[in-house]
Amino acid sequence: MTGHPRKAKFVSRDFCVNCGSSSLQELASGMFWDEPLRTFIANDPWGENPLPFLTDARWTLVKCEACAQVFHRSVLDAEWNERRFSIWMNADAINTFEANFGTSLSERKRRAATAYVEHILRIEAMTKPIRKNEPVRLLDFGCGWGGFVEGCQLFGFDAVGLDRSSARIGGATIKVYSTIDELSSKSFHAVTAFEVLEHVDAPAEIVASLSAMLVPGGIFVAETPNCAGVTNIVTHDDYLRVHPLDHINAYTNETLTSLIERHGLKRVSRPVAYVTADPMRALKTTVKHALGRVGRSTQLYFSKDR
Repeated sequence: MTGHPRKAKFVSRDFCVNCGSSSLQELASGMFWDEPLRTFIANDPWGENPLPFLTDARWTLVKCEACAQVFHRSVLDAEWNERRFSIWMNADAINTFEANFGTSLSERKRRAATAYVEHILRIEAMTKPIRKNEPVRLLDFGCGWGGFVEGCQLFGFDAVGLDRSSARIGGATIKVYSTIDELSSKSFHAVTAFEVLEHVDAPAEIVASLSAMLVPGGIFVAETPNCAGVTNIVTHDDYLRVHPLDHINAYTNETLTSLIERHGLKRVSRPVAYVTADPMRALKTTVKHALGRVGRSTQLYFSKDR
């Protein structure tokens, strides 16, 4: 690109992304080039560094006075959002980012595989009453590279994935759909949304669409970063939770629950699942579950009304 870079364009979300209220309280705001945000962005891996396009851009973190949902008011418009997914966050940038978590690749894969199998065992058990002898039909929304879908298929699930990232669509080990419309005629016993609702412009519309694709009694699993207590971008941990280009919706246990329960889904307890060769770990898991010590997690299970 020659000359001065174009300026990224943003649109304003003037109504709560959870309940639709217009009663919004500003928590914090600033320019993208203000410190420490500028340094946090500069230190991230990018296919194309977005900072030159953000010289005059402002971010504003707001809280809904009606339902307590926290979110970024200004988000990239459709053209620039596509640039973010296809150029700024290309495959190399995503791989580099995912490698910077302080644990070895083998350890991250072990943890991910363990979590996948625990979810698979729970979903298989929870959907038995509605599918009888049918295989579990599952949609993983925001499937990334497709690892969870692959795991589901190994367990005999009829599983598919959906993701809007062109890098992940191109690099996934499975076929990945890019829009909900491509799957709108299908129905599923289970839908999962791991680490995805924090990224989308209109999460209420997404949840409504996904709920409509669930059969009565179907299971919806959602997981997001837990943003309880985050009201500004001061530390790097704040940045990771409420990144104004990426993590544009900030959930707590309560707001994630309220978002999803508005769309014909009811929060339910998840059954215990063991993926371990350590009897003590299994015992601790059982005791924790029996005592109801689930904490204020933002990994939650829901069931669709019958």
